[in-house]
Amino acid sequence: MISRRHLLHLGGLTALGATLPGSTLRAFAQRPTPPRRLIVISHCHGWPYSAWKMRPTGRSEDESWALDLKSLPRDAFSQPLAPLYEHRHRVLALDGLSLATAELDIGGNRHDRGWIHAWTGNNADFAARDTRSTSASLDQLVAAHTAQPDRLPSLELSVDAALEAGRPIAYNPSGVRLPAESTPLKAWERVFGPASSGDVVGQRRRRTLDFAYNEYRQLAPRLGPAERARLESHFGLVERLGHRLEGLATLACHAPPRPAASFEQYDKRFDAFSDIIATAFSCDITRVVSLSLGEMPTAEFGAAAISDKVHKGIAHYIHDDAEKHAAMTDYVQYHGEQVARLVSTLEAMPDVGGGSMMDNTLIIWGSELGDGWHGYSRYCPVLIGGSWAFNAGRYLYWPHQTPAEMRVPSQILTGGSTRVSGLPHQHLLVSVARAMGLEVDHVGLSHVRGQRGDFIDVSGPLPGLTA
Repeated sequence: MISRRHLLHLGGLTALGATLPGSTLRAFAQRPTPPRRLIVISHCHGWPYSAWKMRPTGRSEDESWALDLKSLPRDAFSQPLAPLYEHRHRVLALDGLSLATAELDIGGNRHDRGWIHAWTGNNADFAARDTRSTSASLDQLVAAHTAQPDRLPSLELSVDAALEAGRPIAYNPSGVRLPAESTPLKAWERVFGPASSGDVVGQRRRRTLDFAYNEYRQLAPRLGPAERARLESHFGLVERLGHRLEGLATLACHAPPRPAASFEQYDKRFDAFSDIIATAFSCDITRVVSLSLGEMPTAEFGAAAISDKVHKGIAHYIHDDAEKHAAMTDYVQYHGEQVARLVSTLEAMPDVGGGSMMDNTLIIWGSELGDGWHGYSRYCPVLIGGSWAFNAGRYLYWPHQTPAEMRVPSQILTGGSTRVSGLPHQHLLVSVARAMGLEVDHVGLSHVRGQRGDFIDVSGPLPGLTA
């Protein structure tokens, strides 16, 4: 929906049209530049690589290559990637990455290490009760760059299920995990509640804050430097919160219908979150969203006869049991269908300046592991969108040549360890950060040492995304 302010702006131009020179009027009437938006999606338990990968005839595994997805028929896509077929012109499927630095990290369990490294690019800190990062996550780096003072810097969502909640994605600069809204109703209230509540007091918070700050300024001369510094910091935080609440309370934008208090189906919760994301983007309430996909009930992807638990009933055994490998393939395919629906939702919404909301959105879809066996060796993220920065519509392959040893099942390699890994995924995080306007050379770590002492540079972007 076009905002009331934008309509008034256009009305003013019409009234001035008779008195402004033609070139000046054209300059005023130019459509506004739409903002760039980011969605980070993370599902549980990685990918069944042998089912996810695509290997056209004649392609070598010893050298890099690219495959044009736009020219392929649907039956040439692997099962987990097939749901994205209709959006293939926007897709970059990345084959040849590893969570190598997670393997080189020490302590804790592999799930926690995986989700810390996947989205912060840095080491995990297991010293506190809740696992922490040692730097901010990708979404928060981008949010700090794109945030508007009177809007939400970012929106953290999690499609939880009864057995396992979504994995953490968002971490602040101190390494503390940010809480996520786990029901569409709570997310709706956070995003659209201030403008829908009719709370007169809430709409006058700015006046109240100004009064409190004036009281503080009269008291400040009697305080010591340390006390003044603490209160200044506190009022700075409150001031930013006041701007945000005031901005959200005065939105000239229609909210979607208030969602139900609960949804029985995982699929319905995902779609309700998708509608909230799309409208939040359309209203420019936020430009960064993290969406964590918790463990789906096995009945929803057809695996109830195998187990009622994805994690310990199916995912751990993908290299031991062909039926469970097939079930995890169905699991990732089902997530692919959900992601494809989110893309379609964004494509259906017009953006300012022409085009669709999806034309100005970049989605990075990953996981906290390479596979459900807790492996880090084969990490298979997908980029969707970001056409302003990337040459999409391709499947990219790189051979594993990084000198870091990776733990793998003995069924894949005798001895249970490779001598090399794929490209460290930090290169992808840098590419996404740069696409969103950050001038960075590394996200999280900049270099590490392999188990044999080799220097491994994890800075710089992923090669080939813009070629």
